[in-house]
Amino acid sequence: MKPKLQFSIPCLEVREDGGPPSFLRIFYELPFPNFPFTFPTPGFYVANGWCNGKGDFAQGMKILNPDRTLLIQTGDQPFTLKEQETPFMAVNLFAEVIFEKPGIYYFQIFLKENLEDAELQLEYPLIIREAETASK
Repeated sequence: MKPKLQFSIPCLEVREDGGPPSFLRIFYELPFPNFPFTFPTPGFYVANGWCNGKGDFAQGMKILNPDRTLLIQTGDQPFTLKEQETPFMAVNLFAEVIFEKPGIYYFQIFLKENLEDAELQLEYPLIIREAETASK
């Protein structure tokens, strides 16, 4: 039984202080002072939660440039859901990503079941823009 993607959250910080994780500084757009811009260390995170499935799977992520060419991808990230009621969460760290220019980039989340081809589960935009500077 294939799981459903319950959430996908881009954020700048993930805290796990012995309890459930906290996602801090969630974003839908990022302003940068100049281009090309290399995202500083440690980078940014995307947390994906899967639920209501059972079996062996793999998730993968891609970030696409505004022209929809590949910027970066994670590759397969295997996981097993032993019970339908037990969810799985994958937290991906994207470090030193270079954004060449402002525009609309895209996050894509894929699910692969066994050895079958990956299926796109969700795609959503990430707006990269030039930061507004205070005029002198």
